[in-house]
Amino acid sequence: MSSRLRYVILASSCALVFYIVIGGVLGKGTTSNEETYRDLGVYSEVLSRIKSDYVTQPNLQDVTGGAIRGLLEALDPYSTYFTPKQFKDYMRRPNPGPAGVGVFVSKKYGFATVVSVLPGSPADKVGIVPADLIDRINGQPVRDLSAVQIERKLGGEPGTTVDVWVVNQSEGHPEKKTLTRAVLPEPPVVARLEPNHTGYVRVATFDTGETGQISARITDLEKQGAESLVLDLRDCAGGEPEEAIRTASLFISKGLITYTYGQRDPRHDFDAVPVGTTYAMPLAILINRATAGPAEIVADAVLDDKRGDVVGHPSFGVGVVQKVIPVGDGSGLLLSVAKYYGPDGKAIQDNGVMPNVLVPAPGEVAAAGGPVVQPKDFGTPGDVQLQRAIEVLRQETPASKAA
Repeated sequence: MSSRLRYVILASSCALVFYIVIGGVLGKGTTSNEETYRDLGVYSEVLSRIKSDYVTQPNLQDVTGGAIRGLLEALDPYSTYFTPKQFKDYMRRPNPGPAGVGVFVSKKYGFATVVSVLPGSPADKVGIVPADLIDRINGQPVRDLSAVQIERKLGGEPGTTVDVWVVNQSEGHPEKKTLTRAVLPEPPVVARLEPNHTGYVRVATFDTGETGQISARITDLEKQGAESLVLDLRDCAGGEPEEAIRTASLFISKGLITYTYGQRDPRHDFDAVPVGTTYAMPLAILINRATAGPAEIVADAVLDDKRGDVVGHPSFGVGVVQKVIPVGDGSGLLLSVAKYYGPDGKAIQDNGVMPNVLVPAPGEVAAAGGPVVQPKDFGTPGDVQLQRAIEVLRQETPASKAA
């Protein structure tokens, strides 16, 4: 086969891949055929220039894979391209694991960011904290990997180890940490009675069945004399959206909790679904920059319903619905096809949740984007966010109003 013919075949294959990804999957309904072919012409010209003028003979398969990854990363941190081998592995084992290291990862501005760390997990034990950056995993740079691929690399068999190079904000350079993967138990729901008849409940994840535990803890606190409640969702990033909807329904008896919508995914409303007691006591929810995903659904719904106050720092912003899409050569896409929206119509993925009571005040640490309270301080007398939430609730309890 001549060099020219081989190039034509490769270039055509690359153009076909781009057509599948852009025209068949990502293209908007209003995009005309003329616009699609014009875009393909640009890609073909770029490929031609790479072939003829690049400093060395390029591997066009690698070029195409890199271009597709770039397209998806420009959309969101979770849309993922899998090679045929990777896609086969994903379909066989969609969830990383069965063991993990206890971190939730996303990407912002191209950097792999630790969103949250499970208490007592391998990551927690070696000192990884929210806002750390992951630079490499087992020596491989992660800049070209999606958040989904990063989490898959961190998962594995129990007892196996993984080397992670982590950049801490205070250090500024990568530090190698060796973590031993473990099967992680569901963190318990922590509850106790604070002074001034305020109940305190901390939730680390929204795993299936969590709502029942939360409800049981609140009922116990009521029996102990709780007249108001602080629901602590700081550093809460994992779990199931359905569980978050059920938890929000503990406080909101009717109305919209959240909805999903995408250009080809019709709007789907999720209303309150009370399954037992609906608690009417004054409520404050604590969030921070490590609050993400299902926890944001709860906080956003409570804030929009004016059912309670949201205290702390703006949340991270995670909330997409994904779909598996096979591609003809055996590869595949994990594509975000819809986003979760708050009742106010704002996409959680794009906006996060903005507290109505910021702690600290705007212009201080919160504006700089750094963590305002470390996890070791959660629930302690030095927890300024908790103390502010209790102060807010004190102004709303029946006893306070009567006084």
